Amino acid sequence: MHVQRTRFLLAFLLISFFVAPGLTNASSATKLCISQGWPHEQSDLSPDPSLVFGTLENGFRYVLMPNQEPKGRVAMYLNVQSGSLHETEKQRGLAHYLEHMLFEGSTHYPPGTLVEYFQSIGMEHGNDTNAHTSYNETVYKLLLPDDKEKTLNDGLVVLTDYAAGALLLEEEVEKERGIILAEKQTRDSAQRRVSRKSIEQAFAGTLVAQRDVIGTDKVLKTVDSALLRQYYETWYRPENMILVAVGDTDLGKLEKLITKHFSGLKAKTPAPSCLDLGQVADSGTEAIYLFESDLGYTEVSLDSAWNVAPQRPTKAEAVLDAKKYVAQVMMNNRLQHLVNQPESPMTKASFSSDVFFGRLGYTSIDARTSPEQWRDTLETLSVALRQALQFGFGEAEFTRAKNEILTALKKEVQVADSRESKTLVSGIINTLNDNEVFFSPDQKLALFAPILENMTLAEVNQIFQEMWHARRLVKVIGTTELKPETGASPEDMIIKALHKAEQGEVAAWEPRAKAVFPYLPIPEKAGKVVTQRSYKDIGAERYVFENGLVLNLKQTDFQPNEIKVTATLGHGRLAETKPGQALLAEKLLPESGLGKLTKEQLKEVLAPYSSSIEFEVEKDSFQVQGKGLRNESELLFQLLYTQLYDPAFRKNAFERGMQQIRQAYAQLESSVEGMMHLQGERFLAGGNLRYGVVPLELLEKVTLTDVEQWLRPVFQESMLEISVVGDFDDKEVLGLAGRYFGGQTRKKWQEREGESITFPSGKTLSLDVTTQSKKGMVTVAWLTDDFWDISRTRRLNVLASVLNDRMRKLIREELGVAYSQYAYNQSSLVDPGFGVLRSVVVVDPSQAEMVAGKLKELGGQLATGKVTKDELERAVEPTLTSVRDMVRTNRYWLNSVLVQSSRHPQRLEWPTTIQPDIASITADEISGLAARYLQPEKAAEVLLLPAKEK
Repeated sequence: MHVQRTRFLLAFLLISFFVAPGLTNASSATKLCISQGWPHEQSDLSPDPSLVFGTLENGFRYVLMPNQEPKGRVAMYLNVQSGSLHETEKQRGLAHYLEHMLFEGSTHYPPGTLVEYFQSIGMEHGNDTNAHTSYNETVYKLLLPDDKEKTLNDGLVVLTDYAAGALLLEEEVEKERGIILAEKQTRDSAQRRVSRKSIEQAFAGTLVAQRDVIGTDKVLKTVDSALLRQYYETWYRPENMILVAVGDTDLGKLEKLITKHFSGLKAKTPAPSCLDLGQVADSGTEAIYLFESDLGYTEVSLDSAWNVAPQRPTKAEAVLDAKKYVAQVMMNNRLQHLVNQPESPMTKASFSSDVFFGRLGYTSIDARTSPEQWRDTLETLSVALRQALQFGFGEAEFTRAKNEILTALKKEVQVADSRESKTLVSGIINTLNDNEVFFSPDQKLALFAPILENMTLAEVNQIFQEMWHARRLVKVIGTTELKPETGASPEDMIIKALHKAEQGEVAAWEPRAKAVFPYLPIPEKAGKVVTQRSYKDIGAERYVFENGLVLNLKQTDFQPNEIKVTATLGHGRLAETKPGQALLAEKLLPESGLGKLTKEQLKEVLAPYSSSIEFEVEKDSFQVQGKGLRNESELLFQLLYTQLYDPAFRKNAFERGMQQIRQAYAQLESSVEGMMHLQGERFLAGGNLRYGVVPLELLEKVTLTDVEQWLRPVFQESMLEISVVGDFDDKEVLGLAGRYFGGQTRKKWQEREGESITFPSGKTLSLDVTTQSKKGMVTVAWLTDDFWDISRTRRLNVLASVLNDRMRKLIREELGVAYSQYAYNQSSLVDPGFGVLRSVVVVDPSQAEMVAGKLKELGGQLATGKVTKDELERAVEPTLTSVRDMVRTNRYWLNSVLVQSSRHPQRLEWPTTIQPDIASITADEISGLAARYLQPEKAAEVLLLPAKEK
C-alpha cells in the first residue's frame, strides 16, 4: 500500500524512477549503492508466491512470474539500477544518452537494424519495445509477440546486447546528438519548468536538486564514445541489473535461457564508489516562487521536506504506511469538499505524502487557483491543515476512508486474473527499486484488512501530525506575477501572507449528514422483450423491448468478475444548439453529482463499492458509461437510471467547471501543441466548430440553462441502447434492463446526417504562439475518407504506419532534427467523405519549413512510388499483434462493436473480418491508396511557431 506520490514529483521524478537502496549495513544510510539480494530477504514479509527469484554466479538477478494476459505473450524488462544520480558533474545526461545509443548498434544488431527487426516479428516500436531513464534506473522493455523458443531466445539476445554489447560507434554518437537535443527541446514545457524549480528548491543540498535526467547542454554537445563507454562499463555490470519477465510461457524453459545468455556477463571495471545523496535542511520556512505565464493557472501549496533514515520492508512499516494512507484519503476528501463549495477560490486541491529513495520525505497540500485569489487559497489551505492538525479527523471520515481502501483491495483480488504482464513487470521493478516486497492481491488483502480493522482514529491523527516536519515550504507558482513592494521580494511577500493566514483561529471540521443511495423508487412497470436475436459468429445477443429499448449483451472471460455498461442515446455534438455545449456538459454533469446527491455525497455512498459511471458527449451520441464488479450489476443499473432520470445541473459546479476550462484554455494558448487543438484542428476541418476546441468567446456565451435544456429531454425521451460486456449473469442483466428502462415511453430513433467538410487542400495555416517554450510544431495533412468502408479504413491505417516509418528514418535517423514524429489516419464516423491522414513533427522553429517540405516529399514519394514488401510486413505484423490483443478486451467489444450497433449494424460484422482482412493487405493496395490521397499539391500545412521576442 503506497501513499500517493506528490504531484510535482510524479511529473518529474517519476519519468519513471524508484531507487534500490538494498542496504547491507547502517553505515550506508546516506549513500546510494549497488543493491544486493532481494527486499524480502531483509523482511518479515513474504513476496507473491508465484514469483521465481534467481541469482547467477556473476551476481545477475532475475524475477519470473506466470501471467495469461495478453495471451501467448511475454513481457521482459531489463532493469539497470543506474540513472542520472550516478553521473558525475562531467557526465550529466549520459545515462539517458546511453539509453538512446543502445538502440543504435550492438553486437548482434548493427546501427539502424534493431527497430526494423522488432517490426518484422510483430512488435510496434514504442508500445512493444521502448526504454526510459530517470534518476536511479534505466529500464529496457520488450513485450514479445509470442512465447516460441526462438522468440524468447531472440528477445534475450537483445537484452544481453543492452547489458554488455553496445557498440557506441563515434559516428552514431554524433548522429544521436541532434535527436537528444531535440528531445530536450520537445520536453520543454511550463509543467517541466515548474517541476524543476520545485525540485531544485525543495531538495536543495541533495543530488536530486542537481541531476536533471536530460542533462546539460555543455555535456550533451561534447559527449563522445569514450565518455559514454566509461559510464556504461562502470554501471552496466551484472550485479547491478535485474531481468524481470512476466507472461504466458513455460518459466522453467525461460529460466534456462536466461542462465544461458547472462551467465557469461562480467564486470569490466572495479566496483564504483557510492555516491553521497546529500541532505535537505532540517528546519526553516522557505518560499518557492516562479512566474510562469504558460502554466495557465497558479499553484499554491504548503509542503514539508525532511531527511529519512532508511528502513527495511517490515510488517511494522506496512502498518505505518496504512495509517498514512488512511490519513491521506481523509485529507483529500476534505479538500474535495472545499473545492466544491460555492465561491471556493480553488479549482482543484490534493494532499500527498511519500518517501523517495528511502531517504527524503515530502508532504504536500496544494491547490490550483487564479492569480487574484492566491492569498485566499493560501488561507484556505492553512485553515484546512490546522483544522486537521489541531482537531484531527472524525469517526465518519475514518470509516469512509477505510471503506474506500478496503473496497479497492477486494477489487484487486477479484480482477487479479485480468492483470496485464506489462503492468505486473513495472510493478515488480517499482517495488524492487523501492526496496519493498511485491505482494499478490490476496496477500495485500490478508495483510491490510486486519491492519485497517485494528487501527484507531487516534493513531491515524497522530500519524498525520508526524507527516509534517520542521522544514516548511510555501509555494506560489504559475500565473501570479508578484512585483516587489517597498523592497520586499516575491518570496518575502509569500512568507508574509503565510504568517497572516496562520494568525486566524480555526474551529473543528463540521461533519456532514450521511447520504443514501439508491433513492429513486424502482419503476413499477417492467418492459417486455418483443424480439431476440443471436449473433453466433461473435457470441453476442440482442434484445429489443416493446418501448424500443435495445439491449446488446456479450459475455467474456477476458477480465473475470468485471462488467462494463454503456447507455447510448441522442445525437451528441451533432445536436448542439450552441457551440461548446458538449464541452461544458462533460464538465458539468460529473461535478454536479446526481439530483439528490452532490459529487462528494455520491463518492461517499459508493465508498464500499467498485462501481462508477461517467458521462461523455460523442460526435454523434451521448453516452453514460459504467463499470463495476459482477456482483454489483444492479448498482450499475441504478446509477445509470438515476443519471438519466434525476440528473443534476448545479450552479456552483457550472461556475467551477468554467473556471477550470478557462485555466485549461490558458495552457492551450501558451503551447504549440495546445494551439493545434485551438485552431489547427478546425483549420483542417474547413472551419467546422465540431473539430478541435470551441473558441472561448463562444463557450462563454453558453449558460447553465442552455446545457440543462439541451440534455434533460434527451435523457428522458430519446431512444435508448444499452450495451453490456464482461463477466455477468445474462438473465440478471436482462431483468435489470427491463425493470429499470423497459417500461418508459421513449421516442423513436431519428437519423441525423453529418455535414460536408471542406478540407483546405493546398493551403497553409501559420501561427505565432506566445510561449516560453522554444519549439515548433509542423503538421502536413491529406484528405482521406470516412470510416464506414472498413476495409479501406484498415488500409489507410496501414498506409499511415508506412509513412510513420519513413518519417522515422528520414526526420529522426538521417536528418537528426526531431525526437518526436508520428503519422496517423483519422476517418470520420459522422461526416461523409471526411478523414485526415496527418504527419506531425515537433521541431526547432528554424527547421520548420524545411521539415514541412520533407513531409510533403515523403507523401509524394509514396504517391508516385511503390510500397515495398518489407515495408508492408513491418507495418502489418505489429498491427496484427495489436489486433490479437485488442479482440481479447472488453473495451474493444463494447466500444468498437456493440455500442451503436443498432444504428450501424455493420459494426457486428467487423470482428469476423478484422484479422483475415488485415492479413490479406497487399503492397499494391497501399501504393494505390497513396497515389489516390497523398499527392503533395493536395496537402494542407499547419506551422505553429513560438512568437519572436520583441
